[in-house]
Amino acid sequence: MKKKIMAFLMAMALFVTGSFAMGVNVRAEGAEQDVDFSSLLTEDALIGYATLITRGYYLEEGVSVINDAGGGKIGAGGITNASVRCTVSVNAVVERKVGSSWNRVTSWSASNTNAYVAAVSKYLSVTSGYYYRVRSTHVAGTDTGYSYTASLWM
Repeated sequence: MKKKIMAFLMAMALFVTGSFAMGVNVRAEGAEQDVDFSSLLTEDALIGYATLITRGYYLEEGVSVINDAGGGKIGAGGITNASVRCTVSVNAVVERKVGSSWNRVTSWSASNTNAYVAAVSKYLSVTSGYYYRVRSTHVAGTDTGYSYTASLWM
C-alpha cells in the first residue's frame, strides 16, 4: 500500500512538472517575433506596467520602458503581450515635461495580427535639462490598457 501511494505521488509530481514545462514550450514556440529589449532593460531603466481598462481575455501585459542611453540619448519603447493569438498593438509616446504639463516629443506604433506580441523601441537624441517619460497604449483583441514610466531627468 505504501509503495502504491509513493508511486502515485511520484506520478502526480511528474505530471504537474511536465504540464508546466509543456505550457512554457508551447508559448515560446508559438511566438512569431523574438523581441530582445535587453539593451533597454539596464539597472537605470524605468519600467511602467499597464493598468487594464477592461477585464478581458486577450491582454496579458503591457509595459513601457525608458532609460538613459548616454550621450544625450534615451532608449524608449513599449511591449504588449497577449494571452492568446489575436491582433496585438502598441503605441508608445515619448513626452517631455515643460512647466507643469507633459508635451509629446514623438511616438511610434506597431501592430501584428494572429500574434502574441507587438513591440517598439528606439533610441533618440533629447534636449538635456528636462524630465522625459514614455506613455503607451496596449491593445490585444478587444482589451485595452495603458502604461507609463516614471520621469527620467536628462
